Amino acid sequence: MRTPHRIALAVTTLLLSAGLSAANPNAPHLVLRSTYNTGLGASGAEVISIRHDGIAAVSNVAGSVDILDLSNPLEPELLRRVVVDTTAGTPNSVALHPHHDYFLVVTGTAGNPGAVAAYRISDGALLDSAAVGIQPDSVAIAPNGQYAVVANEAEGTGIGANGGAGSLSIVSLTSFNGVVPRQLVVTTLALSSLAGIPGVSSGRTDDAARLPIDNTPATLEPEGVAFTGDSRFAYVTLQENNAVIRLNLRTLEMDVVGLGQVSHLADVTVNGVYQPVSTLIAFREPDGIVLDQTGRFFVTADEGDTRTATGSGGPRGGRTVSVFDARTGAFVADTGSQLDDAAAAAGLYDDLRSNRGGSEPEGLDLTQHRGETLVAVALERANAVALIDLTNPAAPTVIDITPVGIGPETVKFFRRGSRLFVASANEVSGTVSILEVVF
Repeated sequence: MRTPHRIALAVTTLLLSAGLSAANPNAPHLVLRSTYNTGLGASGAEVISIRHDGIAAVSNVAGSVDILDLSNPLEPELLRRVVVDTTAGTPNSVALHPHHDYFLVVTGTAGNPGAVAAYRISDGALLDSAAVGIQPDSVAIAPNGQYAVVANEAEGTGIGANGGAGSLSIVSLTSFNGVVPRQLVVTTLALSSLAGIPGVSSGRTDDAARLPIDNTPATLEPEGVAFTGDSRFAYVTLQENNAVIRLNLRTLEMDVVGLGQVSHLADVTVNGVYQPVSTLIAFREPDGIVLDQTGRFFVTADEGDTRTATGSGGPRGGRTVSVFDARTGAFVADTGSQLDDAAAAAGLYDDLRSNRGGSEPEGLDLTQHRGETLVAVALERANAVALIDLTNPAAPTVIDITPVGIGPETVKFFRRGSRLFVASANEVSGTVSILEVVF
């Protein structure tokens, strides 16, 4: 269990909290409204997907997907638990189709080809399954419902074993409606070497295999997937490689941008006190990704997941949420030390992670509400969700933070009437936290 250190933060917390509140006392804030418990502990609630009608799907490592009714966010209701086929491995991600009566779930293990399967939402029936690349980590369905993209991470299987080449699998859903029997049609795309592209990782080793990340196909590890609003492009993070792929879903052509490094003050010393006095210069190593609804920019959660070139532990990841121009890949801005500052202000910062990744931003989501652009981000090691005002993309501002379950992995905004909520899937406690964004 990852328990934050709170006692030694007393003086710093008061100062930081006063500054956070005084910056904009009228800013929206998060209020915990309810909690759904899978009852599976650390084998439950890794990824959550939510539709406009309040139906949600939660993937459980235990080998199932929970279908929830969030039409009343104050009382989440389990509609059914769908036991999935684990022949290819454990469930790693789930995505609800935006229109039809089915969801996609990807299963897999390190070093082995995985599978994507479609199950009916209404009764849990298996509709079809198909092979994808090595160890699928995430799946997302385009807004128009015509394609899904699977990020096949292919992480190391052990020290000295790189796990194989990462890849992307494209699932055609144009004729798959969940009613008439159809086969899932999958095209898996190999990835080219990123060696020599400016801004990608260098001097780092894979955290599992302890092998140098040289950005050749065997060390490429796709992670998160997001789409433009018109469903034309998919953006995919390569966490260990510090890069983002833009995939044209019409032509299957790919562009790659390296995300460069952060430079901001951070606490990098484990001493029981939050002291952001050292300059952290580190590759961002993004995990989650999301796009602005207009397609102007993409936003990454910069968790970090590598080691130094010698294989020892040390500071990793940006500890930031970063903004990039979606067309050119040009850096716009990041949150600097704000996420860790906010966690410390709330007494949630885990000082034991200071020499590693700090609060570790993981999954994130973005929405427009009441004229403001908001981002919610899961802070895995702070056991919290932070709210960011991104109305001005050049000045992302952390405006609130609140504790949730243990080990939040993914977050999703959803609306019920005029009210805005955030759901957080907490993989260590096996719970889903429902928070309201209150203005």
